[in-house]
Amino acid sequence: MFVFVRSLEETFQVALPENATLNHLKAAIEDVEFLPASTQRISHNGIALVSGSLAGCVEEGETVVLEVGVDGGMRAKWRKKRMRRLRRKRRKMRMRAR
Repeated sequence: MFVFVRSLEETFQVALPENATLNHLKAAIEDVEFLPASTQRISHNGIALVSGSLAGCVEEGETVVLEVGVDGGMRAKWRKKRMRRLRRKRRKMRMRAR
């Protein structure tokens, strides 16, 4: 079974067995794009594919979209400090408005 994969730069073709799972697809993409499977997010027709077999949702010759999921954000310590400052600021503004 051949499936087209559209990434940010290009669209390429991946050969998969008939009873392929999402893990097979991610491994094939990892061989081509050198992206770790843990950072790959794959969607088809606007629906994110989470796990399981591809037989029910993706047919031969269809295109899936590859997205790179990057985790990150503010450190918990800094977030706590920022929220404390915002609460204090809002409290002062409410007191001035009275």
